[in-house]
Amino acid sequence: MTDAMRVGELWGRRAAQRAALGAKMSLPAWKTAIERTNTGPGSTVLDLGCGSGEFCALATEAGAHATGVDASHEMIKLARTTAPAAEFHVRALGPLPWQDGTFDVVTAFNALFFAQDPEAAFAEAVRVSNDYVVVCDWHPEHPSDTITVGWSVKGPSGRRRAKTPEPHEKLTIDIPQHFPDEDSMLRAFLSTGGYQPIIETDGEECVAEKIRAATEQFRTGEGGYRFANKYLMSVFRKNEIPRS
Repeated sequence: MTDAMRVGELWGRRAAQRAALGAKMSLPAWKTAIERTNTGPGSTVLDLGCGSGEFCALATEAGAHATGVDASHEMIKLARTTAPAAEFHVRALGPLPWQDGTFDVVTAFNALFFAQDPEAAFAEAVRVSNDYVVVCDWHPEHPSDTITVGWSVKGPSGRRRAKTPEPHEKLTIDIPQHFPDEDSMLRAFLSTGGYQPIIETDGEECVAEKIRAATEQFRTGEGGYRFANKYLMSVFRKNEIPRS
């Protein structure tokens, strides 16, 4: 199994659970991207690592024609239900089948670090874009609670963000997460692809206990959980990116 196939399989194991409990976490970033790129009627958008399709649904609601790609077959099945007006393909990040300048906007929300070659994946995003490329990752300078928990439970992922040129615009986006109780919090964490390998080796209950311990500091007085997170959004304009 290739690395891309492995990533798709891991994220597909609990795709419906992930979609129900955590897929809309990035909504503040999605709305900002649509605003900053003037996405609207007549726009064409490609979302890399589209997951269960919520950003594509938002883009189509704005009047755009949206296309999404993801390595997970299960995620793409959900995406086709989430955004029936959009177009979806099961595809790993890497070479893309579209011609140069096919899309007005290409987006990658917490996606490029899943590519075998993040820089090549970014270059492909630029190539198929006619104007905007939006790259959104966990902020490197502001620790996010969700990442803090992940490192405590399973250690750093070992993946790296793409090295990119200076963007047209950088924005810090607040991405809060709230869970009303322990059960929903646990199921949200356990549904992500990053936790599946440690579940394989240690067992789900052992991993759940580690998550309980790591998230205790984020428990609210009402028994829920609140996590403060920040993304760094980089907005590129194709005509400003130096040719390699």
